[in-house]
Amino acid sequence: MADVLTAERAAQELGYHVDHMRRLLRAGIIRAEKFGRVWMIPRSEVDRIRDLQSAKGWRLPRKGLEQ
Repeated sequence: MADVLTAERAAQELGYHVDHMRRLLRAGIIRAEKFGRVWMIPRSEVDRIRDLQSAKGWRLPRKGLEQ
């Protein structure tokens, strides 16, 4: 993957606690790949979530995100 972030860094950028980020990743709400124990999240996915936060005025839906 080209420009990727760890769960910790992505959580920081989105204003989430890292435990919450990991729950979202395990649930498949945020798209990422796991290498061993490390989640790698594409920058484009973090940007997509940030755009949804801004446009809708909420943090993230409780159920899966639709594109």
